[in-house]
Amino acid sequence: MGCFSNEATLVSPCVKYTLFFFNFACWLFGGVIIGIGVWAFVEKNKYYQKDISTVYDVVFDLSIIFLIIGSIIFILGYAGCIGALRENVCLLKIYYYSMILIFLTLVVGIVLAFVFRDKVKEEVSTILQDNLITTYQDDPDKQSTIDWIQENVECCGVASYQDWVKNEYYNCTTDNPSPLACSVPYSCCRKQDSITSGLPNILCGKNVLKAGGDLSLIYTIGCVEMFLSLAETQLPIVGGIVIGIAVPLLIAICLSRLLEGQILDQQRHIQY
Repeated sequence: MGCFSNEATLVSPCVKYTLFFFNFACWLFGGVIIGIGVWAFVEKNKYYQKDISTVYDVVFDLSIIFLIIGSIIFILGYAGCIGALRENVCLLKIYYYSMILIFLTLVVGIVLAFVFRDKVKEEVSTILQDNLITTYQDDPDKQSTIDWIQENVECCGVASYQDWVKNEYYNCTTDNPSPLACSVPYSCCRKQDSITSGLPNILCGKNVLKAGGDLSLIYTIGCVEMFLSLAETQLPIVGGIVIGIAVPLLIAICLSRLLEGQILDQQRHIQY
């Protein structure tokens, strides 16, 4: 049986099973992502109970994000997989329109981010400052993520290192009793040193927020600016990532639409 329809069926096995195996892989991948999200959520809540009061509590919780993304991939993978295997037009329609919605959301998001980049940059910076900088010490996962970004991207804060004055532990007010007052997190330091092996010196950026502080010790450029600079200098990589996401979506859309049409043709052929 080849890729084209034989006399017994108008449904191409090549189209059918390409769509099936693609979505079967997505289905399994979605299950793995859900498993990771559940594990991370359970492990974190053993030691730290977090109340979800705003949408940003969800957006900035990696375990919940894994659960949401994994669930979407799992459900769509199931619809595409079973829809193709059982030649179920209803499931294929759900899959088809969902993939179109995801693709259009991606395109519109990229266009709006480019056209209104200054406004988007300002809004994103404000949201990140309010939900990451001010709560840095409150969530271990969030703290680890921020530290990893600042260390590897070589940046400090969202817009600049001065964002850390908004954190109650690092602010430079005279009534701040914290030993971290007027400092920045150790992940902002250009050359991190250790008190003992494996224990970072959290005071390596001590007093840099004071007037006349030694800024040569830390990275001063904000992470948003660094990400934008990296994106501009690595356009081929960014373009490759976008294409790598868009092309599979388009292929899935085309295959599901094609298979749906072939199934409907087959049903009409049987009726007559």
